[in-house]
Amino acid sequence: MEELIQKIEAIMNDELLFRNPELTIRDVARELATNRLYVSRAINTTFGYSFTVYLNRKRIEYSIAVMAEHPMMTMENVATESGFVSETAFFRKFKQIMNDSPRSYMKKIKP
Repeated sequence: MEELIQKIEAIMNDELLFRNPELTIRDVARELATNRLYVSRAINTTFGYSFTVYLNRKRIEYSIAVMAEHPMMTMENVATESGFVSETAFFRKFKQIMNDSPRSYMKKIKP
């Protein structure tokens, strides 16, 4: 299972698959030549949450990096660059995961 997680993390981090707003667990499984149940079980066991939560966390991590690197970028562009289907979905998931809005979060971490 650890090997599968390493492969999942590698394709997510190296190929930035999470930026595809239509990415599914089947796509990841197909990319790794395995089945979706193995991918699901590996993520659930390792991280303690579902593929969807894993995917959204990857997108949020990436969005934070994008906002830090491009502070003048619109939130809509940050959202689409990070793989969210809309700015609304981005704001909702950001708040859910970070317990803060994207703008407020960035104000707090900026010197």
